[in-house]
Amino acid sequence: MAQTVPTSMDRTAAHLHPFRPLFFCAALAASLGMLAWGAFLHFGWLPSAALTDPFYWHAHVMLFGFGGALIGGFLLTASGNWSGIATTSRRSLWLLTATWAVARLLLLTPLPFWLGALFDVAYLSGLAFLVGRVLWLSRNRRNAFVVGILLLYAGLDVAFYAGVLVASDVVATRALFGAVDLLAVLMLAIGGRVIPFFTERKLAAHAMWTPTCLAWTVNGGAALVLVCGLAGAPGRLRGILMLAVAALALVRLAGWRGWRTWREPMLWVLHLGYLWLAAGLAIRGLALAGVLPMPGLDALHGITVGALGTLSLGMMVRVAQGHSGVPIRSSPALTAMFLLPSAAAILRLCFNQPAGWMWAALAWLAAYLAYLLLIGPLLVSGRAPAGT
Repeated sequence: MAQTVPTSMDRTAAHLHPFRPLFFCAALAASLGMLAWGAFLHFGWLPSAALTDPFYWHAHVMLFGFGGALIGGFLLTASGNWSGIATTSRRSLWLLTATWAVARLLLLTPLPFWLGALFDVAYLSGLAFLVGRVLWLSRNRRNAFVVGILLLYAGLDVAFYAGVLVASDVVATRALFGAVDLLAVLMLAIGGRVIPFFTERKLAAHAMWTPTCLAWTVNGGAALVLVCGLAGAPGRLRGILMLAVAALALVRLAGWRGWRTWREPMLWVLHLGYLWLAAGLAIRGLALAGVLPMPGLDALHGITVGALGTLSLGMMVRVAQGHSGVPIRSSPALTAMFLLPSAAAILRLCFNQPAGWMWAALAWLAAYLAYLLLIGPLLVSGRAPAGT
């Protein structure tokens, strides 16, 4: 492959870490968004003047607000590593972050919601452009699929807003469920790469079973689940597909022999997150197939709270430490933080009533406030407080 000569922007931005402002924004959205949701559950306060359906607001701020900043920080950093080319300049990074923040603020005001929607979609489109640019310049075909995922992610955001605009619950809800399926595809694909890599690198003589055909089957099955959901396939069919993907993902996880990581919180948190991913798919599959008497809106929290919550914290800590020149290791406080999304998911799934929702929200809120307290200084100044 021919070497790509970095542009002046690449050389200037080589020292930038896009995850720093975006991970901070993700943790803010996760914590403040859940705090606002708790205020609605407890006091009936509506957190948005633009999205008048509180359930729409809650789902959107988590899937596209928190999720958008999280994915942006991770993929901008990862694509720079994959390509050897800096993904942003200082100006473009702060412009992108400001676009995300303005979208979040506008969606809380009485202004027409399309203003916030415009900035929201602009953020996701800009993210796809920046990632696609460096992958194109470096001719990195192996990771080109992430550009397609980002464009589909932006398209689902547009579909959600269109559904709200024309008062179509079908369109808006299908877009939100599609975003959950898309995040599952991304977690299965990226997690399937990094979890065994980090495990093998940390544990000496750790033999794993990682057949390529199983990886392709798991990722392809998850993509098929996404397509069927967007096409409006019958729930029973989608449920059976989810159960099959969950079983294959569990087999894949077992091949990584994650039980040997029990002494390493920075590793077992990733295995735990992937376990939640398999469990979340199974719970949704059982609900859609009519075996588990649980509404689909509730069943998806195994994926969104258990899997996304756990994997995001594990990776946000690892990336922040690894790119700041500090040892990649946990502490008692970080280890406790890693367990909080699991507690939140169990509470949300097993105690499906307003009281259970509140306790689940508090566990989630505590997890991301802990991240801001323990890792936030590392994001801002490159230094972590003592004891972390």
